[in-house]
Amino acid sequence: MTEETPTDSTESTSNTKRRRFLQAIGATGAVGLAGCSGNGGDGGDGSDGSDGSDGSDGSDGSDGGDGWSPEGTVRYIVPYDEGGGTDTYARGIQPGLREAVGESLQIDNIPGAGGLNGLGELYRSEPDGQTIAGNAGPLEVAPQLLNEPDFDIRDLTGLGVVGQSTWCLVVNEEYQDEVETFDDVLAKYESGEWENIGVQSSGSSQDIIVLLYKYAYPDEVGWNWQNRVQYTGTGPVTQAVASGEVPCGIGTDAGTQSVVDTGRVYPVVTFYGPGTQVYPDIDSVTDLGYPQIDFVGGVWRGMYAPPETPQEIVDFYAEALEETVNSDPVQEWSDETGNPVVYEGPEVAEQNFEDAFEQYQELEILELVNENQP
Repeated sequence: MTEETPTDSTESTSNTKRRRFLQAIGATGAVGLAGCSGNGGDGGDGSDGSDGSDGSDGSDGSDGGDGWSPEGTVRYIVPYDEGGGTDTYARGIQPGLREAVGESLQIDNIPGAGGLNGLGELYRSEPDGQTIAGNAGPLEVAPQLLNEPDFDIRDLTGLGVVGQSTWCLVVNEEYQDEVETFDDVLAKYESGEWENIGVQSSGSSQDIIVLLYKYAYPDEVGWNWQNRVQYTGTGPVTQAVASGEVPCGIGTDAGTQSVVDTGRVYPVVTFYGPGTQVYPDIDSVTDLGYPQIDFVGGVWRGMYAPPETPQEIVDFYAEALEETVNSDPVQEWSDETGNPVVYEGPEVAEQNFEDAFEQYQELEILELVNENQP
């Protein structure tokens, strides 16, 4: 992927930060994110249209050649709730993707089962290019291994990678004068004042993070939470923190940002070593000297199609996604929100899943989850 030449010092600084962030990703060897290469950014917020649809006819197709192109509205499945990170990315890249694809897009949120409900819907769709889906890998890996559904997400056809996020801990505004650091969070649980923490379903990345930091590292961290309160996605987790249902919770930087902007919650720490561009002022647990858990602390934003999708369709979407992340509206959205946009090809999207499954099995993550079911 090529980078646009900065036109002023502010944009140059933004692009430099993004390149360093992505270089750090590669240096750590974090699952899935290792293949991403940076791209500077400028584009609209993509948040218009609460139902995720857009009625424009998209007549300005991107390639204009004789190859394959979709006919009519493309269904874009988001396997998590509205307002979460995957949904945020879908709506953020929507203007650029709509232009690149040359047809209207309808975002369809299908949450549940740790992302498997939506990805299962994709799996069973016709491989005709009219249905695609985003993901939040490696979030879907443990649910696949734990639940053993009648499909395997590794069989999905990769179309590319368009971005990355990190998992962050957010706290209810009530505690702003008391809780400023991760040490303060741990102290609240150690004293017994806090007992609950908001995460996604059993085996989700957030669930694995809190399990690792309580049971795998009792001396180094000793996170003495008592109850994992489980939700279907970052959106519901963040809303639960904002309402005071739980004092804190873990969500992606992309998915928590809209609520952080209201002042009802605030970020304290990220679990991904290189940090987060969305909240550049918060520390990572690695910076603070806690055990590095980058393999589960980062998220890749992949795009997929059903199994056995023809190569000409894959090639079309690969080109469209690269055009999307370089488009003005998406670049502007990235700059305004801090959410990085990248492009990597179909082979990276597929290899990310393979690598994640291998690492989860090597680290015996399922045993940890099964031994500590709520």
